[in-house]
Amino acid sequence: MRSTHVPVSARDARDIAEAVRTVVWSLRRFGERQVGLPPLPHSEFEVIRTVSDHSDITVSDAARLLGLQPSNVSTTVRRLVEQGLVERVPDEHDRRSIRLRLTEKARGHKTMIDAAWVEAIGERLAQMTTEEAELLVEAAPLLRRLAAMA
Repeated sequence: MRSTHVPVSARDARDIAEAVRTVVWSLRRFGERQVGLPPLPHSEFEVIRTVSDHSDITVSDAARLLGLQPSNVSTTVRRLVEQGLVERVPDEHDRRSIRLRLTEKARGHKTMIDAAWVEAIGERLAQMTTEEAELLVEAAPLLRRLAAMA
């Protein structure tokens, strides 16, 4: 079966972008509050997310992925190391190169936040009609495709 592309108006694209942004920010702050963690500044959150998605990444590679200056990422990493959320590990093949990893503490925070999200989203889905819940479940792969635009 051949798929056809339906033209989407700029307004529809804007509405989707605004809704996704609102969901992202709401989930992020909700998760931190639910598990009793202090809110992280955006830059620290983004570095943690990047290290989580790309374990053993270098500061330079993280900066490239985030579109930031390596010096800014290095400063943020230093703060995250001081908080015990990121660790610097010498590369096993090139001891001059340093790799970044989440610490056990950060992985624990992520696990707690993910569990809070799953529970809250499950509760919201249970309050929806069957059709609404099914639409959101079917949209999950499409939301992952949107997330891949970075």
